[in-house]
Amino acid sequence: MSMSQDRIEKVADTVASLGYDGIVEFDRAEPEWGFIESALETFDSEGHVALLSILAATEDYQLAGDAQRFWRTLEETIQERPSLDSKAAVNDVLGEFMEEPVNARLSEQKQSRLVRMEKNGFSDWFLEEYPGVDPIRVWEELADALETTQEKKTVVLAMKIYDIFNLIVNGQYLALPTDVPIPCDLQVKRVARASGIVEDESTESVMQAWADVISRVNENLDKPVSMLRLDSIVWQAGQIISQNDDRKEASRRELVEHFQEVGLDEEIATGLAHELTVNLAE
Repeated sequence: MSMSQDRIEKVADTVASLGYDGIVEFDRAEPEWGFIESALETFDSEGHVALLSILAATEDYQLAGDAQRFWRTLEETIQERPSLDSKAAVNDVLGEFMEEPVNARLSEQKQSRLVRMEKNGFSDWFLEEYPGVDPIRVWEELADALETTQEKKTVVLAMKIYDIFNLIVNGQYLALPTDVPIPCDLQVKRVARASGIVEDESTESVMQAWADVISRVNENLDKPVSMLRLDSIVWQAGQIISQNDDRKEASRRELVEHFQEVGLDEEIATGLAHELTVNLAE
């Protein structure tokens, strides 16, 4: 594996400078946050909202649009529903949602995933066990229902959404280990390259580099955070860098603006934007 320990240390120290509360603020800026809040305000059954959030998250890939549009469309879909108090109602929402243009790419594959999870009994199991179930058990059951492994991107992303759901409902994250794997998508690789923490973009190198970053971050925090928190920062930064065609100055300007909107002060926002873009072309 080809990584830069110097860059890993500098990125980690800058992230740690945000403090626990500053890092958590990035979850509030994730596209799923608004959907979950809206759904909880609209419907009484937390268990069914949690189930809908998890199942929808497994379809958040290869979008004909972006993640913001994906979750905004799901939010619009549930507004048409009088209730969400049964597995059938959850399935009806998902069925309608999957027909939306944002899900046009790989639509058959996505729908077959939902069918597979239903046949493997995940929804029934989750609704019976919620809310007292061990989150690690949810992770295991979800991976089994999808007939895949726990480190797969969509499984990790679904657990991240469940983690954010728990923060909104209970004011704290799930009891998950800090070293869970980062969902290694294009944005995660993009920021690994842009920040200089890796010298190649192999999945193994990228995941290990970010694991080293979060390990050092937690050495400097009073309260540890999991890799899922780092993923929010990295994903949001990657989307902005992509929208600016990987150009350094344009990306930095927009990153600083976004980080300030998240809640960072200008100095810290500027430092984080700098460290995440040192390898970009001028």
